[in-house]
Amino acid sequence: MNALTPKEIQDILDGVMQDVPNRIASIQLQKQDTFLSNNVNNLCTIHTTFEGGYHASLALCADACLLMRLTQHFMQEEIVTSQDIEDFAKEYLNIICGRIVAGLFRSAHISSRFHIPSFSLGRYIPDDVSSCCILNYTSNCNEGVQLIHQTFPLENSAQK
Repeated sequence: MNALTPKEIQDILDGVMQDVPNRIASIQLQKQDTFLSNNVNNLCTIHTTFEGGYHASLALCADACLLMRLTQHFMQEEIVTSQDIEDFAKEYLNIICGRIVAGLFRSAHISSRFHIPSFSLGRYIPDDVSSCCILNYTSNCNEGVQLIHQTFPLENSAQK
């Protein structure tokens, strides 16, 4: 198994973040230096962890309006419930994680799996941001999206 550099991992994450919303709903995400959000009180976070050959956590923090637009497009319904948005947000992170796992395997033959995502209202901020890869985006409707990726050393991964 080959190890990936932080830059290679970041490139996989960025490629997935650029591609998935565009494929699902023709939503373009533009990379930003900082997290931009129209309403910090209207954020949702979807979170999961990876295990197997790759130990990490992944949190997607997004404006609820973006998640609602994605849900509406995916369901082809104008009116969606908060439960629809939560269910779709978890599935959305499943798609992102599946693409990341495929990218890890393609790039370095790292076999990994991820847990069922959890959903919460609000913004996730890790305790130790120095060990994180944080990617910030703005949608074509100025909605903020932040992807927070944190790898864990193998000896500590069982505790996470």
